[in-house]
Amino acid sequence: MVEKKSQQPDHSRRKLLKLLVGVPVAGAAATPLLAAANYVYPPASLTTPPAPMAVAGVGELQVGEVKQFVYNKIPAALVRLDEKEYRAFYRRCPHLGCTASWEPENKRFFCPCHNGVFDIEGKNIAGPPPSPLRPLLVLQENNKIMVQERGA
Repeated sequence: MVEKKSQQPDHSRRKLLKLLVGVPVAGAAATPLLAAANYVYPPASLTTPPAPMAVAGVGELQVGEVKQFVYNKIPAALVRLDEKEYRAFYRRCPHLGCTASWEPENKRFFCPCHNGVFDIEGKNIAGPPPSPLRPLLVLQENNKIMVQERGA
C-alpha cells in the first residue's frame, strides 16, 4: 500500500516571504506619513518659545569676558563687548552641531569636531562652519542680563 502525502501546500515559506517583503514596504509607506504628521502637528518645543532667562547681573562680567551657560537645553554664551553692549548666542556649531568652547587665551570659540573657529561675537572666521553661531536676544531688566530666543 502506498502512503498518500497530504495535499495541503506548505504555507510557511510563503508566509515568511510575505513577512520579509511586507515589513519594509509598510515601513516605507509609514515614513512619509510620520513626516507629514510632524509637519502638521509640530512638537511643543518648536511652537512654544522658551521663557527669557537671567544669565548674569549688570556689571558682573568685565569687558571681553565670556560666560558660558545652558539655555533651552543647548550650550550658549554671553559676551560683554564693551561697557554697554552684550551679545549672546548658542554655542552649537552650525557645521555639524558640536559644541564650540570659549578659549580665553586665544579669544575665540573653537569647535573641536572639524576645527571650526568663531570670534568673540560668534562670527565664523575659520574652518568649515558655513555661518555664525545662532544669536540670542539680550535684554536688561531689573539689573539682570536676560537672554531669550529671537522672535519670541
